Amino acid sequence: MWLPVKIECLFHKTVNSWNATLQSLVILFTLASINLASFAQTNFAFEYNTDPIVKIGSTPLKFPWSGGINYGQFSNIDYDFDGDQDLFVFDRSGDEILLFEQTAIAPNSNWEFVPNAHLLFPSDCRYRVALLDYNGDGKNDLFTYGIGGIKVYKNIGNSSIGLQWELSKNLVETNYLGSLTNLYVSSSDIPAYVDVEDDGDIDVLTFHIGGERIEYHQNQSMELYGIPDSLVFVLKNECWGQFREDQNNNNIFLNDTQSPCGTGNIPNPQIGTGPPIKEPIESTVKHSGSSVLALDMNNNGVLDLVLGDVSYPGLTLLTNGGTIPNSNSAMIAQDHNFPSNTTPASMQLFPASYYVDVDNDGLKDLIVAPNAKTISENQKSVLFYKNNGTNTAPNFSYQTNEFLQKEMIDHGFGSIPILFDQNSDGKRDLLTANFFRYKPTLLKESYFLVHRNTGNATTPEFTFLENDFLSLSTLNYGLRAVPTFGDLDNDGDEDLIIGKDNGSLVKYTNTAGAGNPVNFTSPEIVLDNNAIEINVLAYAHPQLFDLDNDGLLDLIIGKKTGEISYYKNIGSSTIPVFSLQSSTLGNVDVSSATDAYAAPHFFRVNDTTHLFVGAYDGQLHYYNNIDDSLATSFTLVSANYLGIDVGLYSSFWVEDIDNDGNLNLFVGQDLGGLSLFEANPNSTAAISENNKELQCVLYPNPTKQQLNVSLETTSPVTIIIKDLNGKVLFEGNETTIDVSSFCNGIYLLQISTNEASAVKRFVKQ
Repeated sequence: MWLPVKIECLFHKTVNSWNATLQSLVILFTLASINLASFAQTNFAFEYNTDPIVKIGSTPLKFPWSGGINYGQFSNIDYDFDGDQDLFVFDRSGDEILLFEQTAIAPNSNWEFVPNAHLLFPSDCRYRVALLDYNGDGKNDLFTYGIGGIKVYKNIGNSSIGLQWELSKNLVETNYLGSLTNLYVSSSDIPAYVDVEDDGDIDVLTFHIGGERIEYHQNQSMELYGIPDSLVFVLKNECWGQFREDQNNNNIFLNDTQSPCGTGNIPNPQIGTGPPIKEPIESTVKHSGSSVLALDMNNNGVLDLVLGDVSYPGLTLLTNGGTIPNSNSAMIAQDHNFPSNTTPASMQLFPASYYVDVDNDGLKDLIVAPNAKTISENQKSVLFYKNNGTNTAPNFSYQTNEFLQKEMIDHGFGSIPILFDQNSDGKRDLLTANFFRYKPTLLKESYFLVHRNTGNATTPEFTFLENDFLSLSTLNYGLRAVPTFGDLDNDGDEDLIIGKDNGSLVKYTNTAGAGNPVNFTSPEIVLDNNAIEINVLAYAHPQLFDLDNDGLLDLIIGKKTGEISYYKNIGSSTIPVFSLQSSTLGNVDVSSATDAYAAPHFFRVNDTTHLFVGAYDGQLHYYNNIDDSLATSFTLVSANYLGIDVGLYSSFWVEDIDNDGNLNLFVGQDLGGLSLFEANPNSTAAISENNKELQCVLYPNPTKQQLNVSLETTSPVTIIIKDLNGKVLFEGNETTIDVSSFCNGIYLLQISTNEASAVKRFVKQ
């Protein structure tokens, strides 16, 4: 992995550090983005764009192009070291990271979306992330999933060098009665990282592998060293709080006497005698999946618990009956309708709660979001409870069930952007399809969201029109229904073909005529020239596009298995007839270890055809050399051409939406929202890319002295190393490079031959 940005060194430290950080982010993002020099014979790159306004009624959304939220986990962090707390969101859906910067001064401050924020954090965050200060240096560190437990990164950044991370523990260990082993936390669980005994270091409360009881793992840092800078744990209680959760439901047995929760396990030093219980492997456990939040609800000095259960929609509050932090007192009351003083939390399914300041008033609020991938709510799924009390005696008041989501395009799971002219006014409207949205209870449905372009030819703006275009959700087309539009009968309006999850397609003829809003006839099955139903077996992703440049719209279909089928239109301008030419067009294949869900998008620039393919892997697969290769193979330029990893289910649409001569790129993604970029011809950060990506590896990375470049080519190479301000620090053809004199930080290495090139990042420590 590589660690984010260290920008300044030595004499550069006198420069304003955060302006430099912002500049470096733009450079990093641009370099990780697409360069279209091969498209238009000019050097320009796609950059994040917020210009097109998106509105509901007359109210603009604050961050419409921020990508959506499905199953968010919330923390605070001062990522820009400006003295205030920003908002970090980790989404379990595809391990995505979103970041919102606190702007202005509280209480009038607000959130501003930070694009491409994953570049600022370790790249191996999985399943869960919590940001908290474990070593008492005032900077929040990062706790994430390690295999079978917890991995920790220490925040070593500051205002001069920006946000940086150092691996502190690849796997946190704990002492189980003299046996040192990993501190086990299920990949599906959310543990509590909290100072249980109020001694200044961070302990861990987590459900044991069977999911019935809470284990208390005490941090020994203060006991051993007198400072909270270590992560040395010992199991201090196998049944903290002296309760047990029923394996078959969310009922709590208080003052439980079943071993090891009996009174024999509660005396100081808090742990019972005998070896730890041997547990079954996780896959055989009946009760797997719990979230834990520990906080003092009534200011009595001990921690209460808020529990979420994998099989239930609500939260349970357990009230601690003690008064001394290290007494391991028993829970004395349970409330299954928390917070019961306001609208209780309820969602399908598996809620997790987070105690974090989200309105910048200095008080920690309660955020509740689902924690079960694909079977939980994925719209209106972030509940915000404002804290009207204090941090030691909170009083929560329900505010909304779509915190942040109401300010962005959020279309459930797996968004797919398509532009078409819904009302024939000459402006392109925005339709967003999706894989599915959650439908109560425990169901899923696919539907089309439409925003009408209410701007003008040069300043588009999108206003919400309807969220179930064509009443798609009632048509039983299955999940991931994908539309494509084109004038198939030459009557001046756009007809429609929809791909279904069973691999078949249906066609709607638009009878509105030029200049009128769409008016579709009843659907009909799409047949080929032999009157046989066209079917690609599963999850058809169609595109109408004149692939062979003969003036007729052809039918291209992406398939679940990763290939693309090509049906040439052999009919006339008024009567389309589709004839299968290839089931593996261009030998395109975006399959990986799992299903591919190929999402093809052909487009032309200066009479040259290009192909962007989205896929399950969340990346962009770019092919060219298409126009003369319809019967052979296209050229794969890169399987990750954008460098934008949207987690899962990427999809793309390229078009000059504002008619300024620069292409816009709409990106669909796992989280159900959209991102928008525009090609910037004035970018000086772009690096030209050739038609082929050079495969190379840099090692060791990070490095202190020497950097080795391993590559698969016998051709002469040119290597250029630049810092993040674009200054060239090395140029030559050596593949072993002495970097010992470089300042610590991130650098960009460009390597090229006559046929191929690549840009890689490395870290100098």
